[in-house]
Amino acid sequence: MTARVCAILLLAAFTVTHALVDEAVDVIRLGIDVGEEVLNSWDIISKPFNVSGGVELPIIRRRERQVLARLAQVTRAINRLELNVDKNGAVLMLLAKHIGRGNSLELKLHEMSDLLSRVSSADQKMREYTRNQREFERRTLEDFAEWCVSHDSSALPGLMERVYAMIVPPHKHLLGQSILQVILEDLQEDHLCDMQMSPHQLIYDMYNTISLTEIKGYAMMQFSWMLLRIYGKGNFTQEANLTRVRYAERTSRIATAAKATMAMAKRDLYRCDPKEHKLGETYEEVTKLLQGYIENEVNLNADQTCKENCAYYTLAERHGCFKGEYCAKQSCNGRIINCQYIDSDMWVCPAARDSPRRYEWIEYENGRKLGPAGSCTRGETKVDSWWKLNLLHCSYCFCLCEDDIQSSVRTFSLREALADIKRNKVVTGLRLVKHGRVFHLQISEGFLGQRGTVVPGSWVPVQKFDISEPGIREGEDYHKLTYERRAIDLDELDSPSGHILTGVRFRMIGAHLHFEIRSTPFNYTTGRMSPERSQWISNDNTEGAEIPRSRLSLVKPDIPTRSAAPLAVDSRHDQYVEFVNSDIDADAAQSTVPFVDVQPLEPMRGASLLSGAGIIHRGASGYGGFVAPKLVTYDYSRHVRAQPPPDDIQEEEPADVILPLNNF
Repeated sequence: MTARVCAILLLAAFTVTHALVDEAVDVIRLGIDVGEEVLNSWDIISKPFNVSGGVELPIIRRRERQVLARLAQVTRAINRLELNVDKNGAVLMLLAKHIGRGNSLELKLHEMSDLLSRVSSADQKMREYTRNQREFERRTLEDFAEWCVSHDSSALPGLMERVYAMIVPPHKHLLGQSILQVILEDLQEDHLCDMQMSPHQLIYDMYNTISLTEIKGYAMMQFSWMLLRIYGKGNFTQEANLTRVRYAERTSRIATAAKATMAMAKRDLYRCDPKEHKLGETYEEVTKLLQGYIENEVNLNADQTCKENCAYYTLAERHGCFKGEYCAKQSCNGRIINCQYIDSDMWVCPAARDSPRRYEWIEYENGRKLGPAGSCTRGETKVDSWWKLNLLHCSYCFCLCEDDIQSSVRTFSLREALADIKRNKVVTGLRLVKHGRVFHLQISEGFLGQRGTVVPGSWVPVQKFDISEPGIREGEDYHKLTYERRAIDLDELDSPSGHILTGVRFRMIGAHLHFEIRSTPFNYTTGRMSPERSQWISNDNTEGAEIPRSRLSLVKPDIPTRSAAPLAVDSRHDQYVEFVNSDIDADAAQSTVPFVDVQPLEPMRGASLLSGAGIIHRGASGYGGFVAPKLVTYDYSRHVRAQPPPDDIQEEEPADVILPLNNF
């Protein structure tokens, strides 16, 4: 075996030390180990050895075997890290969103994608050379090494400087902002919803991609200097030191730029409107909490008189059905609330038998229409007020019916949804689901590893129950929405520094359904949690506090699925919203709004580190909107820092080192 093979094997050792296999699961750890490996490799070729007649000493063969064994280990590690970074494809996802726009960001993304691809291609070529070193001529390897350190702008150093300039422009007044800042300013809500990534996570993933590219470029350049030195082209100690210094400068400033951008980037993660709303798949409804209901005043009092007016009946119930009027075709088995008089006579279009609605529409003789009047599948019914004994006018009132609990869907589970922290599992996803007539919070969980890695898991089964089962208690197992107790708090909760999300639950504060998160401290480096120190976090503010919780009012709300435009988040932390009837004119008050968004909420990568969660409202003026869960991704900025490689590359060779001079 010749010195040429030794040089190739030294080139193969470009990646990382054995420690990477067990410890380096992010680019920061990888960068440290690459620096150490570069230093160690310079030390190897600086040790005395003699080459004569193309015959190598046994020590060279032993070193080659050691390098090959190390290479087999680190290749698996670098591949695993590349998969973790590349599977997000932040640059490509953004580029796909901007194709055809022709704006400056699209051009920048194209350029960045091209530069990253060219560096990656060179890295793959070097790996091929190291895997099949016997098949390549020395000149091939020498040309590649020279390209890796060439001053030509199209060579590897030039590519690395161009990538760096896009992150840290050398002349901002001429070259504009950092691409990270441009991306942050350009991000739209629909982009993030489609990609299911928070802006913070997106910037962090781009930082990882850029940093991994820097590490590859640095390793290729350093080992190219070594290769050229072994080939007798020169000493290159000073050149290697300059490469190290420049790499340290770039990585430090890239980290600073990324950290500054991440500090401004939101960590919110939530779902937007789907392309098509589907009951039972993308949303569910609270039903028959407050629903439009027509009833003659004669049936609203025990005496069956018509001496009052409709407005008198603010809280009533049905007392029979007088002489088989329209009441014979319908009923309200609960409370009747807030009646009003609109007109004496009307046409009523009944809803389908399996519909949660009572009516499709109502049209009064005075021309007022409630709901989207049109055709009527089951046929219209004429409903007229009448005179009793020609003395009292018995008017039909338009009221709200709070129906019997057994015929409605308006209960929320108060049971906790917890990740198995004893097995080091954390929350990786959240959704609201309906089982039977009960809404539940459901989480997905994954295994927490070292340095913020999370292995995706699965959805944790909810604790199903029926409110009619023996032993199931209102206020302990579930909350029933009523006219007086129908508010849900809108809060966005985050864990303290050094904690992560491990559970969620609803509980009652007064008349409000209130959301809370469980937060557990953990060690970022090891990934180990401290279950015994877990705590529940909430915003226990109320309407009666010194700075009261504010109400998100729904004014004349139509059902949200009728909105032609996507509904954006319109709530903020420390608010609440009440479940109310849909607008009388737009929908005949037949629905309860807001609807409940049941789309699963999980980061795109399948598992990301999460620190918080919340309940939000998506809506717009004139629509009831949706209540939906929200997640808060972990703040990675505290872990973004550049650590320069070791700076003690040996400057002078020992006197007894004999370098091969073009001995092929």
